[in-house]
Amino acid sequence: MQRCLVILGQVEQAHGLLDMAAQVMARVGGTRMDVLAAREPAGGQPDQAPHEDQRQWADNLHAVFRQWKERAYGAGTWRPDQVEVNWLDPEITVDRIIGGYGKDADLLILGFPDPRDSGQKRAATRAAIFETGRPVLFVPPFWERPSGDRIFLAWKDTPGCRLAFTAARSFLRFAKSVTVLVPVGGTLPLDVLPGVSPVIRELPPTDSATQAGRTILDMAHADQADMLVMGGYEHGALYNRLMGSVTDEILSQPDLPVLLQH
Repeated sequence: MQRCLVILGQVEQAHGLLDMAAQVMARVGGTRMDVLAAREPAGGQPDQAPHEDQRQWADNLHAVFRQWKERAYGAGTWRPDQVEVNWLDPEITVDRIIGGYGKDADLLILGFPDPRDSGQKRAATRAAIFETGRPVLFVPPFWERPSGDRIFLAWKDTPGCRLAFTAARSFLRFAKSVTVLVPVGGTLPLDVLPGVSPVIRELPPTDSATQAGRTILDMAHADQADMLVMGGYEHGALYNRLMGSVTDEILSQPDLPVLLQH
């Protein structure tokens, strides 16, 4: 996990995202961090901000980035001479964000979905999860604690979850506590987390995806976790309206860093 892409959104949350990225680079021995403020192309969508507002938004984020850079990229032992850091603020569409910058990175770092996000930013968040094939680390607003010391993993035997658990191995080697949540009566295959001896707990059965998401979060908090790892699951729009989505429920509660992969 050498390269991460930090996708900035709300200006007041940028410091937290950048600090998390610095911490991640220090933990995994990363070598490159790209920081992206993706300006939306002028015109087109009805809810799209005017071109001038996008330029001002990117300039405000750049000012935050410079402040952050001046204080040595955050706390810890990681230093500027150990990693390449790039500022990017192109006018760019979602498909180019995902097809270019996203797929070139080993890890994407971004904030939780925010009601203030534009249509493009909402689309970029969903595409980051479901179209890049890369793990995505969502950072809660104003998160200031370390992340990765106490890791809580929610297991489901799907390709996405296996990929998420594989991505988490970069963090697990430094974790002080590892807990895996499995369905009632289920087991964790031995090949999923080789060399790790986690605490195994069972997820109570439920027919509601929303309730399952809330239970996962409640159990992670009870475990004092500072990172939740799970697969990203996507269903059709009709299914989500009728049944809800575990992924959507987890991302609607922005109080714990979440590592997802689809």
